[in-house]
Amino acid sequence: MIQIKDAAHFFTLQKKLKRIPYSQSEGWYRSQIKKNHKIVFFVNDEEDVKIALWGKEQKIPFSNKKLLLVNGETTSEHINENEVREFYTKLTALNYVGFELDSNNRYDVEFEIGIRRAGFVRPIGSFSCPLTIIFRLQEDFGFNRNWKRNVKKAIASELIFEEVVDISATVITSIVSMFKEMAELKKLGHQLEEHSLKALLKTRDMRLFMVYDKQGLPLAARVIHINKPFASDVYAANSLTARDNGATYYMMQNIFETLKQENYAEFDFSRIPPSNHATDSVYLFKNASRGEKISYNGEWSYHKSKRIELLLFLYKSFKMKKQRY
Repeated sequence: MIQIKDAAHFFTLQKKLKRIPYSQSEGWYRSQIKKNHKIVFFVNDEEDVKIALWGKEQKIPFSNKKLLLVNGETTSEHINENEVREFYTKLTALNYVGFELDSNNRYDVEFEIGIRRAGFVRPIGSFSCPLTIIFRLQEDFGFNRNWKRNVKKAIASELIFEEVVDISATVITSIVSMFKEMAELKKLGHQLEEHSLKALLKTRDMRLFMVYDKQGLPLAARVIHINKPFASDVYAANSLTARDNGATYYMMQNIFETLKQENYAEFDFSRIPPSNHATDSVYLFKNASRGEKISYNGEWSYHKSKRIELLLFLYKSFKMKKQRY
């Protein structure tokens, strides 16, 4: 395992791998450094890249010790358990008190065996649902009746769909405002920030689509990550009005049609949160596409202190009030 000091060099090496999760993309990295995170980069080998990842250093509350948080990783398509074990064993030897990984790659038993043999286990509490829906863009679309009904409603309302290329400050502000409305309705525990969203949308691997009413007022927005032939959800922002006229369904159908024409193979909805919580509405919307439900590798952790591991779980549960899955 090698630590890469230069971000540009890391992303050049990463491009040797076929499928790059949005959470490991250069665009996502650019948005995270705007939040003042310290980012570190690693590959298994510069000449034969099979694993590449970057993570955020995080200080443990009320302590000088640090965790390494990794949201996804980029791997070769045919990685085996020994390669996974070797890489993550070397990672755990670094000077961090703990490592938390949330892998948004399709579940792979070779990965699970390898990471378990490196000493990682499932966390005490899971705060990220490992399920998603994959939509096959080159197959016939088979949306359910509710999806079709909402698209008809949107057409009757004369909604306007477009890809936004000239991203002004006004556009950024409108997306942040719509996201805030949506977050309050669905009781999400986070908000969008204008400076990080602006940095995200400046990169080539991110695209922005929006839907407006016939008066030109924004109703919904979608940021997607492109890594041809793959595409994936990054952010959705919907106004309260969008619920009444089918704007989100209309936008997604138009995005699918656009990507199909551009010969993309699949779209990853980037997690579904089925539950008895308000976020279940997100699952119901995405499930209306009738795509394939799959599991990611999900959350894994390695902590050198059981006491700190337990304290972090309590902090997330009671201080941050994160939803468990």
